[in-house]
This record gives sequence, C-alpha cells and structure tokens, in this order.
Amino acid sequence: MDATGKQTLYVAIATLLVIGVAWLWKLNSALKQTPPEVLAASPHRWTEQEIKHTYKHIEANPIDWAKHLPPPLNRRYIVTGGCGGVGGQIVLHLLARGQSPESIRIVDFQKPTRPDMKTGPAALVDFAQADITSPAATSAAFNKPWPKSVAHLPLTVFHTAAVIQVSERSLKTYDNVKRVNVDGVKNVLDASKQAGATVFVSTSSASVAYIPVKYWGNPFRRWPENYWQILDDSDFDRPLRPHAQFFSNYGYAKATAERLISEANSSSFRTGLVRPANGIYGSSYGDQIVGYCLRLGTFPSWTRNIVQNFVHAGNVSLAHLLFEAALLKDGEKTMPKCAGRAFTVTDAGPPPSFDDMYTLLRVTVTPNTAPIKVLYLQPAFTLVLAHIIEWLDLASRMPVLGWIIPRPKGELARLQPAIFTASTHMIASNEGAGRSVDEGGIGYRPVNNTIEGMCQQVLEWNIEHEHSSKSGPQSGAETLVKDIKNIGAIPTAAGA
Repeated sequence: MDATGKQTLYVAIATLLVIGVAWLWKLNSALKQTPPEVLAASPHRWTEQEIKHTYKHIEANPIDWAKHLPPPLNRRYIVTGGCGGVGGQIVLHLLARGQSPESIRIVDFQKPTRPDMKTGPAALVDFAQADITSPAATSAAFNKPWPKSVAHLPLTVFHTAAVIQVSERSLKTYDNVKRVNVDGVKNVLDASKQAGATVFVSTSSASVAYIPVKYWGNPFRRWPENYWQILDDSDFDRPLRPHAQFFSNYGYAKATAERLISEANSSSFRTGLVRPANGIYGSSYGDQIVGYCLRLGTFPSWTRNIVQNFVHAGNVSLAHLLFEAALLKDGEKTMPKCAGRAFTVTDAGPPPSFDDMYTLLRVTVTPNTAPIKVLYLQPAFTLVLAHIIEWLDLASRMPVLGWIIPRPKGELARLQPAIFTASTHMIASNEGAGRSVDEGGIGYRPVNNTIEGMCQQVLEWNIEHEHSSKSGPQSGAETLVKDIKNIGAIPTAAGA
C-alpha cells in the first residue's frame, strides 16, 4: 500500500472512531434522561420532607397486611419456595389469618434462614426438602404424610420456587433457567395433582411482557426503540412469542411455564398466575431492590432516572391469597372467569424512579449501619461493557475458546445486555387484577404505595441493626464479597 492509500485508510479509521464515539455519546445522553411520556405517568419526585414524614408515620403505624387478607379457609397448604421472599411472606400471611401451623408445609431446597420464620408459629410449620427438578423428590415432598387433624382437608398449592436469572439471553444458556422454571413447574404440577390439590396459584413475572429494547438501531432516533413500555396482561391472550422476542431466557421460561399452568386448569384443578411488576422488595435477606442496597451500603447504578413500578412482597402474597379465594368463590359450581389466567400486580400509586429510592435510603437508614452511597455509572459505556461480558461468557462455553477465556463470575457475570431491558422504563397496571371476581379479576387492592412499603422495610432494617456488633457495621465491600460467593442462591432484580 502506497502513502496515499495508507493516509486514506487512517482517515477512514479515524472517521469511524469519531462517528462511533459521537453515537455512543448521543446514546449515553438519551439514557440519562426520562422521556416526557414516562414523566406524565410519574410527574412527582419524592422530597426529603415527604420521606421523613412517611417514615415517621410508618414508625407509628406499621403496615398491617393481616387485616386486608381474605378470611381463613379450612384447607391444607403447600408452599414451594416457602423460605424465600414471596413464599415466606405467604406462609406468614397464612398463619396471620388463622391457619394452623400443621396445615402448612414448606417445600424448598433448604430450611428457612429468615429470622421471622424461625420463631413463633412459623417455626412449627412442616418442612420437606426437595429439588423440584427431580420428579421423584418433588412427589415425595408432596406426598409426605400429614397430621391426622388436617389430612382430610382439601389442598391448595402456592408455587413460588424459581431461578431468577435475568441477565442471560442466549439459547446456549437457556437450560440454566429451564430446568427449574419450566421442567420444575411440570414436576410441581404433576405432584400437586397426585397429592389431590384442587387449587394451584403460581408466582410468575411481569417481565414476560417485556419487549427487548433496541439500543443500537437508528442513530437518529430520539430514544432507543422500546425505551419505555406499558405492562398489562394483554400478551397473555396472544400466542407465545418466539424466544428472540423476549428480553431474556428468564422471561421466555416464565411465559412458557404460564402456558403450562393455564392449560392445566380444570374444574377439579383450578389454576392462577400472579405477575409481580418489575421488582419485588420487602425482605432484606433476599430481594435485589431495597435489600440489595441495604446489604451493600455502597453500590453502582446507571438507572437513577429510570421509572418503574415496584411491589412489596406483602402485596404479592395478598394477591396469591385473593386468587385462591376467587377460584373458590362459588365452590365447585361454576368456573370463575379468572381461572387459568395471569394478572399483573404492583404497589398503589404512580411508579417512582430509582433515584427516589436512593434518596429514601439516604434519608432513612440510621448511621449505625453502612451509609448509603451510590456510584453513578455512565449507562451507554456500561452497556458496551455488558456486551463484552456477554461475549466472554458465551466464548468461555465454546470447545476451544473455553480453554483460554475465563468465564465471568459473581456480580460481573450478571452485567449483560438483557439486564438493560429489565432496567428501563416499565409502567405497569393493576387494572386486570383489580376487577371484581364477577368481572373476571381477583379484587386486588394494594395495601400500600411504594414510599410507604420502602419506609417499612428500612424501618425493619434499622430496628434489626439498632445494636450493631462490636466489630461495627459491615462495609459494602465486605458484603459484596459475600453476595458474590452466594450469588447462586440470591434472586436478582426485575420481577421475580
């Protein structure tokens, strides 16, 4: 190549680099803004004064879900995943409304570790260990003998167990979630029928309705395609979309399982699905919204301007119990309109932004715990890094490249492009769930809005950590190390 040719090549490379940087800068600028259409649905930002007032109100009048629960039923209950955030809350709500401990059984892979489930009536609840990917183990757990006092009662199954891995989107890694979220559902459905269950209500996810956000499309668009979305239940009535039209393997698996559960519905085995919207919070020992931030103290974020609905685990549990009551409203006389259907549930009120939550945490967390500090990242550059991590993850699974490319681990492995769709503007609706049973809904009315629910969770955190250990509060770095070690057992964000 002569000098003129080299010069032309260098100019071409430089031009492409300038265009690439300009495109990235424009995208980064867009991702740091909130579209007017989203602000119209969420025009108000939480002020420090409002947060302090709400916290004091909750401190004086903690949220009481028990008085909003449907009345107790003369039934037995199996709760799969009953040690987790939603499953554990269902167990506590069943007890709070008057179910006897001997009428409830938890089926999970490990015994409860939550302090609120290791004391009082919850400690008396039966436990059966099982891996739901094993048909034999699942069947054995469901058919374990019951105490004579309740063995004759009809059976309801609340299925909440799931692998919540939202970052992977390649079919090469689909089996990671399919084993539990599809095959495990089949096993639980079969075991439920064998055990004589007549009601089956499962926790799904509003993320099944997410359409992948296209960040790298037309560079002249004001916003990336699908940058904000309205979530309702209308997708449930359409044919199952192809895998590529779901934001991740998790969403596709959950949607596939929804069809299995819906198709299993019959007059003698009534089913229902609850879709928690976007992120479930309320349990500092597992949730990846408020609890994640509290455990770390210092954490990264590129989503401060993102607006989403959230839902407290207490409201999710309430929706399950309301669904059961709706399915049994007229006994076995008529099939209710809600049977075999899925309903999205959220907290009351307009959705907050992530920065609203960060402000709340900074204002309400007491000084004797790790102070809240947010490390704000540039979203477009973080997205580029996510693509690199995804490539490394997939390359590490290939026959030859796998020998030389290490697989990303821990928190780093979760930073992949799919998480960016789950972390964009998602506005959800309770409309379907809020209809009366006669109108085809489940009569869902959320007990609290999100600022109240988050203040409740921080209040519980502050009380628990009021007397810190002699070693002092744990640093965010120390907690992060523990979280990375336990990442396989900790659910991730975006909707359960």
